[in-house]
Amino acid sequence: MKIQSEPIQGTGSSNLKERYVDIRKVSTYTSLPVSTLYEWASTGRMPSIKIGRRVLFDLQDIDKIMESMKRTCNKEEEIANKILGDLNGN
Repeated sequence: MKIQSEPIQGTGSSNLKERYVDIRKVSTYTSLPVSTLYEWASTGRMPSIKIGRRVLFDLQDIDKIMESMKRTCNKEEEIANKILGDLNGN
């Protein structure tokens, strides 16, 4: 899952992309509530930059975090681990 950055308005260069975005843009991108993002930022679960009252997020960090939260869809491996765990008394 990659974020498609938008060119920054008024820079005169279409190659310059946004890297740091506010919490509303992260909320829209991740489909997570703003309140959850504030909580995760304050507890360190999601890296953020606080400048005064503003909280900014690095889009590269958001991609890494979302990637790390993916669940595997390999059901055979989950079933095998459960069976082996049951056989070993775990």
